[in-house]
Amino acid sequence: MLKGLSRYIFVQALGPFVVATVVLTGIIWLTQALRMLDVMITQGQTLVAFFQLTALALPSTLIIVLPISLFCALLYTLHKLIADSEIVVMFSAGVSLWAVAKPILAIAMAVSFIVLSFSVYIAPAGMRELKSRIYDIRTDVTSSMIREGTFTNPTTGLTVYVRERAPDGTTHGVLVHDSRNPNEPITYMAETGSMVQGPRGPLLVMFNGNIQRVSRDEAKERGAATLLFFDKYTFDLSPYLKNQPALVYEGRERYFNELVNPSADDTYGQSHRNKLLADAHERLAEGIFPMALALIALAALLPAPFNRRGYAMRMAAAAGAALVLRVAGFALANTSKNDLSIVPLVYLVPLAACAISLAIVGGVRFGPILQRLPLPRLPGSGARS
Repeated sequence: MLKGLSRYIFVQALGPFVVATVVLTGIIWLTQALRMLDVMITQGQTLVAFFQLTALALPSTLIIVLPISLFCALLYTLHKLIADSEIVVMFSAGVSLWAVAKPILAIAMAVSFIVLSFSVYIAPAGMRELKSRIYDIRTDVTSSMIREGTFTNPTTGLTVYVRERAPDGTTHGVLVHDSRNPNEPITYMAETGSMVQGPRGPLLVMFNGNIQRVSRDEAKERGAATLLFFDKYTFDLSPYLKNQPALVYEGRERYFNELVNPSADDTYGQSHRNKLLADAHERLAEGIFPMALALIALAALLPAPFNRRGYAMRMAAAAGAALVLRVAGFALANTSKNDLSIVPLVYLVPLAACAISLAIVGGVRFGPILQRLPLPRLPGSGARS
């Protein structure tokens, strides 16, 4: 009986959890995708590359989404079971409170393991690959300077156009106009061309074309044009490229061992040791939050007495407690990057939430305990005659 009951509660909670995860992930994915559109458009990338890049950022998104989705799903599931009197029937049949909570805690433990796995390895691996690909896209001269059927301006005074670009990289109908010197503009036209890497940078090799040079005389307000045909001409593009910064992996793009023990030749790691160590503790603490939020949902509804007015107040209180806990977790994680003495609180706050919630589910009532505490009285709060 208990196995069938546990399976029933498990399925009832799993469905809303999957739906909430898909919805929240889609919303956050959309916001991240909009930020990457600029890179895709300016660098001339394909739609396939766009979806690949946004997919790499999903694991880091799920670290935030999964605990929240679990909390919302459990609140919905428990409220539905209580509203349909199924919890009352279970308790009347002799089922213990912990037997009802067992499948819910099993889901919470599984989500905690998934979040911890994502936080420690999968998410940084995805962010690392994402940063590497964006770096390659931004430094890809062929994609940024040579776009099929488009006039591009890599720098002021230089215009590049190609009519067609073959899959092997060969370009057809090449035009390069150099007007940096307004008194002597030069136009290069060629039937075909290809991009090659030279010792100082990229080179555009053009075949079967001509060079049109105009020399203007400002005093006489007239100019002379010269035309030169060539079979092969090499145009050096390296002077027109901006200096690209070195690829440096920051905290979220590093594996766990690189946070705890950066190598001796890692300049960024050695100069940001405290920040990286705080990031390592934050990743470990992320695995506690799914269980903490699940226990808050259980503490709010499972031991609640029957109430004809509903359980809106309890659900609102649980949502408020979950919000405070999550905000406190983010705040402590950010503060610990500047002060490592805060690191113990990064673990203690979610663990304290787990302990208090377990005590409430176990039957501890904190109201009478708080009344017994020797709290200071406000002036004039004594008994009146």
